[in-house]
Amino acid sequence: MTQINNNQLEKDLEFCIDYLNLDDNQIGEMLRVCEELGGISCEYFAEEFVFLCGKEQEHIPRYHDDSYLRINWSLN
Repeated sequence: MTQINNNQLEKDLEFCIDYLNLDDNQIGEMLRVCEELGGISCEYFAEEFVFLCGKEQEHIPRYHDDSYLRINWSLN
């Protein structure tokens, strides 16, 4: 591992522990996912792709709209 990777790993661990309050298993899963996505930082992944809306389901439509980006997969 290079120094840059060690520094990023340290930042990722700090973010997962101090900000997200993840346990050891959750930290491992987060690190694996970020590595599989091309080595992105845990902070970037969490800030851009993860959201919590609580127990109330009413807020989900604010974050997910099926008609927002409709893709026609046919090549016709």
